[in-house]
Amino acid sequence: MKLCLAPIAAALGLALAGCASQPIAPPTVADPELSSREVSPGDTLAIAFTLDVAEPASVERIYLRGLPKNTVLAGTRTELDLPASPVTAYTADVVIERPASDGQYNLELVIETDEKAYVAPLGPLAILDTPSRILHAQFVGGSHEAGDCLATTKLLELEYTVSDENGAADFVAPAVSALDQGAQDLVFFPHWEPVAWLNDAPGIGLNRPTQDTVEKELVTSDIRINCEVPADQLYEFVINGQNISRADGESKIIGSGPVRYYVE
Repeated sequence: MKLCLAPIAAALGLALAGCASQPIAPPTVADPELSSREVSPGDTLAIAFTLDVAEPASVERIYLRGLPKNTVLAGTRTELDLPASPVTAYTADVVIERPASDGQYNLELVIETDEKAYVAPLGPLAILDTPSRILHAQFVGGSHEAGDCLATTKLLELEYTVSDENGAADFVAPAVSALDQGAQDLVFFPHWEPVAWLNDAPGIGLNRPTQDTVEKELVTSDIRINCEVPADQLYEFVINGQNISRADGESKIIGSGPVRYYVE
């Protein structure tokens, strides 16, 4: 608590023009350091700095700002302890929880007092791209007996689960391809179209993951097949998609294992 010395001075016979409040120096951050300038989702980032603040009790909040939204929503700890003394040496381990979008981020330390907020730069941090993976893919049901197909076509559901530590939505442009002509002939609709990034090989576009706040997402698409096909036949397909890095724009093709359907 600040004391006004004017009444005491008057009692002692001293002349003062008034009791003027002295400006408080803003907080300062010295020697900020990150343990690494590159991390992968799930890694631990160590942060160190020294905080100098004239009135520690005036500090209401200290937090890290600049990380991608999805890792913060996943539970990455950004709040730091309040200072107990005018000079405090901080060290904190921050786990970059999955999912965490890849890219370049400028980290800042925000110090909020009872009067205003102060920002101190901590520097750039790169969160690395981790390739997407197709964990499983299947036609729901997997087979049918030829005699059970009463119409000329049959509607199937093709599902796959994608996993990506940067967020499931990193997997883009999924398409199913037939591994032979027989499998291609099995599909009635949608129609096969050339896929540019697969060297114009025929494919059918599928629904893609839409959530970047989850690491895994199940995606389904409707495929209508012909019923007038040979019985006792196995048909094989594969799902491919792209993983595009936000950091360098590099694209990688991600594929599934064989996706099988059997007509008994």
